[in-house]
Amino acid sequence: MSWAMANAAWFVPAGLLVVLTLARLTRLRPVLRPLLRPLALTYVASTSLALIGSAGGSRWEWLVLALAVPVLMLFVRATVILLHVVFRRSQGVPAPALLGSVASVLLYGLGAGVMAHRWFGVELTPFLATSAVVGAVLGLALQDTLGNLFSGIALHTEAPFRVGDWVRLGDRDGRVEQVSWRATRLRTWFGDTLTIPNNEVARHAILNYSLPREAHSRVVQFGASYQTPPNKVFSVLAHLLEQVEGLRRDLRPVIRIIAYQDFSMLYEVRYFFDDYEDHRRIEGEILRLVWYHFRRHGIEIPYPVRNVFVRHVEGPTEPAETASRLERALRGIDLFRPLSDEELRAAAQRFRLVHYAAGEKIIEEGSPGDSFFVIDRGEVDVFKLLGGASRQIARLMEGQFFGEMALLTGEERTATVVAHTDVDLFTIDKAGFERILVANPSVAVDISTILSERREALSQAEGDITARFEPGTSRSEVKQRLLARIRSYFGV
Repeated sequence: MSWAMANAAWFVPAGLLVVLTLARLTRLRPVLRPLLRPLALTYVASTSLALIGSAGGSRWEWLVLALAVPVLMLFVRATVILLHVVFRRSQGVPAPALLGSVASVLLYGLGAGVMAHRWFGVELTPFLATSAVVGAVLGLALQDTLGNLFSGIALHTEAPFRVGDWVRLGDRDGRVEQVSWRATRLRTWFGDTLTIPNNEVARHAILNYSLPREAHSRVVQFGASYQTPPNKVFSVLAHLLEQVEGLRRDLRPVIRIIAYQDFSMLYEVRYFFDDYEDHRRIEGEILRLVWYHFRRHGIEIPYPVRNVFVRHVEGPTEPAETASRLERALRGIDLFRPLSDEELRAAAQRFRLVHYAAGEKIIEEGSPGDSFFVIDRGEVDVFKLLGGASRQIARLMEGQFFGEMALLTGEERTATVVAHTDVDLFTIDKAGFERILVANPSVAVDISTILSERREALSQAEGDITARFEPGTSRSEVKQRLLARIRSYFGV
């Protein structure tokens, strides 16, 4: 007993120190928490053995068995933790739960067999011989379950996808949420949970949308009329894609013609983006803007000729009503005050109606332009760079206008105008307004007078968003300067 007491004298405090140290570490590293209980049981059994010593007898054998059980638990749990750490470091993602489950079952089975043979005298050879027959019976009865198990092991080994990846399994799309020993669980686009048995997953081709981690690309197709030159369509689409958020700016979209169809030329746009789950939003935004941009630039999206379509032709009252609205709006704008009724009607005929979607940028500060806009329906917001930041300075509504200085002098835009709602605008450019000035050059004098008055009285006001007031300059000097610029710009 003196030998046992001598061993216990150093073993008991040393073992207690190890247990307390691990208990402390589990607070800092929760991953070690599964080791605490089997280590404590191992300490208790080891302490009992140290106190008894080598007394022998049945009590000693049972204490050794009591020690072997927590040691096996400690070994299995430590092995599982080690496998998880190695998997995370090699793959960069957490290890699946199935890996730990399979390793635990195998190690516990092996340990239980050794204990049964060592302490209970169970011969494993007959058991292994008969287990082949039992295994065959169980294999036939549980072939689906075992198929799911081994398919799950194969999925974890090959790792065609990971938790969080967007995948296509057969004809079903979803985001991987979990891969267990029996099934793979997906979250569909509609937020539903889809559970697919692993053996079914293994039988189908697997398309992983999230790998590789580089930029993804998608394709959207639509038709345009044969009457529109392809280069014009390319230009409109390139400008449209610059307004779509979420596209990669370092990878230019690819625009090409892919077919001449019965009723249209088929165009394809291949665009690039980072997050796969954004592709539906991006595709919808592209298709939304195509309608507005094509309509604004006179590009027809033809109806299929194989379908009978009865198109309603607008009656003469609708264009007349539109022209009447435009004339009323122009009469309320002092810029057109010098025009006679006949000149005003002639000017109205040179305006065209364009449509912009909510959020679209109509003009941009600092960019060139020669278009003048009158709001027919909807609202627009006006932004200007102040102190290095873009600030909203006005909201314009029906009947208000912007862009007169660019029309008359070719000045760069002094503010950015963005559609607040879907908006219809009447617009005229330099070519349309030039005929008025060429036919009646004296109009330029009257217009320069009006602009000089506006600059003096309404400089930097909400209604005159493009005016540039020059302090210390008299009205007559501003008038002469504006008149000279108008005449030079239009060559009159």
